[in-house]
Amino acid sequence: MIRTSILAIVFLAASLVGAAADDRFLKTHGTEIRDAKGRTVLLRGVNLGGWLVFEPWMCPMDSSGKLPDDFSARETLAKRFGNDTAESLLRVYQENWITEEDFDNIAARGLNAIRIPFWYRNIQTEEGEWIPGGLERLDWAVREAWKRGIYSIIDLHGAPGGQTNGVSVGRKRAKAEFWNNDANLRRTAAIWRKVATHFKGNPAVAAYDLLNEPAEAPSLGALWSSYDFLYREIRAVDPDHIITVEGCVNAKVGDRHIHWGWDALPHPDFFGWKNVLYQIHHYEWDWDHPEKQMRGVDFQVAEWKKNMKLGVPAYMGEFNPMGVEKAWVHALEQYTASGMHWTFWSYKANHGTGSDSWGLYNPVRKDAPNLLADDESVIRSKWKAVRTTESYALNPMLDRVLKKTVTPATSEKSSVSSNP
Repeated sequence: MIRTSILAIVFLAASLVGAAADDRFLKTHGTEIRDAKGRTVLLRGVNLGGWLVFEPWMCPMDSSGKLPDDFSARETLAKRFGNDTAESLLRVYQENWITEEDFDNIAARGLNAIRIPFWYRNIQTEEGEWIPGGLERLDWAVREAWKRGIYSIIDLHGAPGGQTNGVSVGRKRAKAEFWNNDANLRRTAAIWRKVATHFKGNPAVAAYDLLNEPAEAPSLGALWSSYDFLYREIRAVDPDHIITVEGCVNAKVGDRHIHWGWDALPHPDFFGWKNVLYQIHHYEWDWDHPEKQMRGVDFQVAEWKKNMKLGVPAYMGEFNPMGVEKAWVHALEQYTASGMHWTFWSYKANHGTGSDSWGLYNPVRKDAPNLLADDESVIRSKWKAVRTTESYALNPMLDRVLKKTVTPATSEKSSVSSNP
């Protein structure tokens, strides 16, 4: 009898823990995101750029200057040292670029969300074979973030074939080969089914981001049909998580040019989409004009207000006011006041030092290995040294901005409020 009572208490405690975790499971409700208790949640956070997808301009991938992308780095390591050693070296980089302390840093800034870019090579070979343990790093990040009350947005930054031809998708190509390619679309769908099956029911995941910046979609029809196919593949295994789609596309409708706009996305009823979050990215490529940066922010907010008839929440998935403090303050205040969720780019970056705003943490030293010439031990040693605590410092400008707009003392109150 005593043993039975103890077991009953254990099972009750376990069920209460599960219920408490489920209370934080996010879903959309009109133009808001709410948890299971009906509380409005505003996601405010940062991207983990340069981690699972090398982008040479922003991370210490290689110093030879001859390797343009993640793909070429992987191929070089495999040719020089063999596949097993290449994978071991990549793990060294990944285990040090983002560590447990980095999630502490993010939480300490009062942020409650991370967007995690990954690409197909994290979980598949180039030939499309599944990599054993391919979701391990992604799973670890979601888990560590959740320990600190931080939601994760899982972002497919690079789809098979590439949705653009740039380095951000992991492999620079002559042209984007994702579009009008049924094999690449179905391979992408298989990746999302695997990810969605793995994270099904997990309240730590805020949303699945179907395709990062699909700028080279040949038409809105191609973009929409690809989104719809991927949406339905995910919904077949995971009916509950939010799905976010991006209006980051260059396309023409008749004589009208659509360039990274909210109007690039369909009304969700057109496809019968439910529980979706609409997303845009915004960059004004001018470091010396804060007024232009602020006008750009105001334009995006105004455009979203015109498109609120879509009836879904809005998410500024990437942005950077280019090192201008008052423009940063303006952006965070305006996005937050409008109810727009946001994650700026990026947590760490090697672009510059000090107050260079590409990184919340910027390097105090830069020592990337030469992947064409350094021996294995040197590469391993240099990639062990990419830890934030060893080679990076908090950006003083962004620290001031976040203290003005998002503080640990007010983050819970301002990001989770009672249902009106």
